[in-house]
Amino acid sequence: MSARRLLGVATVLAVLVAAGCGGSSTGGTGGTSGVKEGGIFTEGTTNYIDTLNPFNYIEAQSVTAYQEVYPTLIQYGPGLKDIVPSYAKSWDTSSDGKTITFHLYPGGKWSDGKPLSSADVAWTANTIIKYQSGPTAVLASAVQHVKSVDAPDPNTAVFHYSAPTGNAMALLAGLYILPQHIWQQYDTNSGKGLKTFLPENSLPLVSGGPFTITQYQKKGTTVFKPNSGWFGPKPHIDAFALVYYTNADSMIADLQSGQISAVDQVPFTAVNAVKKVSAVNVDTYPSGEIVNITWNSNPYKPQNRELLDPKVKKALSMCVDVSQIKSVVFNGYAEPEGSLLGSIGGDWRSPNVKPVTFDCSAANQTLDQLGYKKGADGIRVAPATTGQYAQAAHKMEYQIMVPTSVDFNGDREFSIIQEGLANAGVKVTEQSGGDSTAAYAIETGDKCDPSTNPPTGYDKFDIALWDWVAPPDPDFQLSVVTKGQWCSWSDTGWINDAYDADYAKQGTLVNESQRKDLVHKMDETIYNNWLYTQLLNEEGIAAHDKKWTGFDPQLQGYNYSFFTDLHQS
Repeated sequence: MSARRLLGVATVLAVLVAAGCGGSSTGGTGGTSGVKEGGIFTEGTTNYIDTLNPFNYIEAQSVTAYQEVYPTLIQYGPGLKDIVPSYAKSWDTSSDGKTITFHLYPGGKWSDGKPLSSADVAWTANTIIKYQSGPTAVLASAVQHVKSVDAPDPNTAVFHYSAPTGNAMALLAGLYILPQHIWQQYDTNSGKGLKTFLPENSLPLVSGGPFTITQYQKKGTTVFKPNSGWFGPKPHIDAFALVYYTNADSMIADLQSGQISAVDQVPFTAVNAVKKVSAVNVDTYPSGEIVNITWNSNPYKPQNRELLDPKVKKALSMCVDVSQIKSVVFNGYAEPEGSLLGSIGGDWRSPNVKPVTFDCSAANQTLDQLGYKKGADGIRVAPATTGQYAQAAHKMEYQIMVPTSVDFNGDREFSIIQEGLANAGVKVTEQSGGDSTAAYAIETGDKCDPSTNPPTGYDKFDIALWDWVAPPDPDFQLSVVTKGQWCSWSDTGWINDAYDADYAKQGTLVNESQRKDLVHKMDETIYNNWLYTQLLNEEGIAAHDKKWTGFDPQLQGYNYSFFTDLHQS
């Protein structure tokens, strides 16, 4: 494995050099005085870009790609605290708060030479609005409460809102602008063609960002080269490549030997060793990655319906030794977490949402009181039920689905949870979820459809171990458990009309204190229904070769400057 990966990196570098990206200190694209131009930056990752179609992605590394190839009006600045310009150089908000006018940088071009203009902005936003309950739901949160978008001239885009939207700017940071002249032909079959289009099959990618993609490998190496039509500050590097590793040990070995320039997440068990490498700098930062137990909370699920009871889920969670997971799986580089919003959400989290308490004795008492008695083999039995979803008496035995694409040892995490649940009288076995695409297919089921009555999907899994990467504003995380994200971002299948109404309302509250109160209520609703058992919030730990400067790992996927500002020391 290591030898094949090493050869893969070397081959990519040879291809880039042959294409004219030699990495000399002169003739680079940035041209900034005092900065050494050129060079090829390679970043290793155990994550991957699952698709170049932003209507159909799951993996966080895809966001890295989108931020560099698809323009956004605005973006997060350093520290992820403020919103700063990107394609929009400035903006105005009407006195009633219902209209935002963006003034765009002129002169931009798509990488195929076609003009980049406000028409692309309007088409992208209006198309998402048109199909937001279906094929474009993955990006629907970016245009929450937007009625329509106008393009009165090539350098002006006007967003019309149904109500003042307090978090409009944070949401629009996730609006990836697509080239209308490429994408409009796929607006077929009620928008379904947009979701199935695979831009990765037609390279080089038509890009309007600082880079375009000339080589794509889902589980290999994806190559980015500067887009000559980019309107913004030119990259200092000649190219960069994201190199996918199936083996984290091989990735770290390549970093230590100088075969790659950086890694986006140092394996937690390897952090101490990497810190000892003199040529490498370890970069730590607050991370939005939250590790959880995901409970199937679909009210229409046909089996093991005892797991819909929050009291049962809470009791089982109390038998999970989170401190052991922190120590063994994360080598101490994580902190207990109770909220879906994660630590990066700061005081958006309700103060009443706390990490789970480890008290298996109390949990067993609860399960006894609820009527789940242990059999002779020590495994609890769920009694028979009657009614529409009647079940025969059955042992509390379940599968826990574990994706292979997590950036930590999911198998070891499972074994700790398995041991804890056994102490509660529950038997669980591990189900390999495969990569993210396969794992999400297990969660949503074969025929997921939110439009039927009742909706179909979320009918075959009970429990999963996965994670979420939470952005600074809570809107996206709050959206993932709404009915509107059924078959899109929802991984629980939960349906709650009152919660959905709260979600729609929170974005319209321009008074931050009022919005925060409602967000706290929603945070508590998610917590009290035990849709998830949040376990830990990972610490972000990246690393890079010291010969590179301008490396700010927290900006990856949030600001295009993560790659445009990189330069050799």
